[in-house]
Amino acid sequence: MQDLLTKVVPLALGAAVSPTVLGLELLIFSSPKRPVARGAAYVAGTLVVLSGLTVMGLVVTNHGTGLGTSANPVTRAIDGTLGFLLLLLALHTGLKAVTTDRDRPDDPAATAGSPRFASPGAAFVLGIVMMLSNFSTILLYLPAMRAVTASPAPRADQVVAVVLAFLITASPIIAPLVLRLVAPGPSAGWFESLHRLVTRYQTQLAVGIEVIFGVYLLVKAVRG
Repeated sequence: MQDLLTKVVPLALGAAVSPTVLGLELLIFSSPKRPVARGAAYVAGTLVVLSGLTVMGLVVTNHGTGLGTSANPVTRAIDGTLGFLLLLLALHTGLKAVTTDRDRPDDPAATAGSPRFASPGAAFVLGIVMMLSNFSTILLYLPAMRAVTASPAPRADQVVAVVLAFLITASPIIAPLVLRLVAPGPSAGWFESLHRLVTRYQTQLAVGIEVIFGVYLLVKAVRG
């Protein structure tokens, strides 16, 4: 069990860092337009995608890692490919930050404030779209699921690892909703300040996570 968690938990922690997804959620919760209803719908949309990734990751990687060991050539190739993709994503994120004007209309903050996304249903769809485009989380969460299916641990331990990975990855998304319900008054101001902070450093956070775990997966693939 401990060996399985040492493989799954670090990947889940990396997958949990989603500056764009979190920043947009904080903006919704700090807005005056039905923040709780829209925020809850947005969170539900992201969790639907994360649930789908869990099922897909377990099913697909179970077929791809039939030898049941993290050292087989298939799993090493998967780790290496995902690590390489994370490094490419880091390069893309950095270049985009240099060349993109943050005040353009397609900025996520502007999108969240658009009248088209003023309803809970639209916020739900927005949550789905944002999570599907959150490639760094996807590229880290799928290897976490692969680590579970490749582990010789008992089924009960694998179930615990999957649940733990899901909760770790989802916790930064669920926490603002819980806080908004528990402390509706002061949390609006907190979210507004935190949104500015996350937005200010979202590129550095994203690139840092992508580089660190990209290198981690490449080294893991080489060492087997």
